Amino acid sequence: MTEDSSKDQIKQVNPIAKYSVLIILFALPLVAYLFFLQGKHNFDTLPVINEEIGTLENFKTLEGRKLQLKDSITIITFLGNHPYERLGHVSNVNEKIYKEFHKFDTFQLVAILPEAGVEDVQEIKNQMAETTDISDFHFLVGDDSDILKFFDDLGSDLELNKDLSSDYAFIIDKSASLRGRDDNDPEESIIYGYDTSSIPALQKVMVDDVRVLLAEYRFAFKKNRDQKIQKDGKG
Repeated sequence: MTEDSSKDQIKQVNPIAKYSVLIILFALPLVAYLFFLQGKHNFDTLPVINEEIGTLENFKTLEGRKLQLKDSITIITFLGNHPYERLGHVSNVNEKIYKEFHKFDTFQLVAILPEAGVEDVQEIKNQMAETTDISDFHFLVGDDSDILKFFDDLGSDLELNKDLSSDYAFIIDKSASLRGRDDNDPEESIIYGYDTSSIPALQKVMVDDVRVLLAEYRFAFKKNRDQKIQKDGKG
């Protein structure tokens, strides 16, 4: 083989490599974006079911700290007076929801309980910490009356159990609004909360809905960033 023919072969390979790199650079962000939007919702936003719910002002973590709903995507559950009896529900939410999303910025999971459930929760927390990073999994303690009021302020068609627990988890957006599914689709009823006793309800419905909400905020961030770049460029 002559020196000239070797050069020709190199020239033929380089453009393919360049195009491959360009395809990877542009395709991967698109694939990631479509991943968030997969499922029945496609490119829709997740409906707001109740624009204004209560606050966490009267609740504290086991360590005595306060949390807020604003500027966070929050999953809320209610563990009641006997959290250990609801260990299956906690495990389902932990495995299917929390572990799936807790690495995203501003995501948090909040489990609300009365003073009577603190001892149980301490044991549950210790067990979870052995296998899970629970830095964004918060247990909030409040008075019975505050728990009842906060649940009522969600504005759902659901009721708390007598022990102040609930089988349902709720999605709260960064504006402290309740998200779910509305009745615009004649084949579906309104979804206020997601049944934590059901793996399919969490895996096929709630996971999809949280992905849609994350994609909604990601799209809004990208749009605002692009607008700012255009504005700065004109300036």
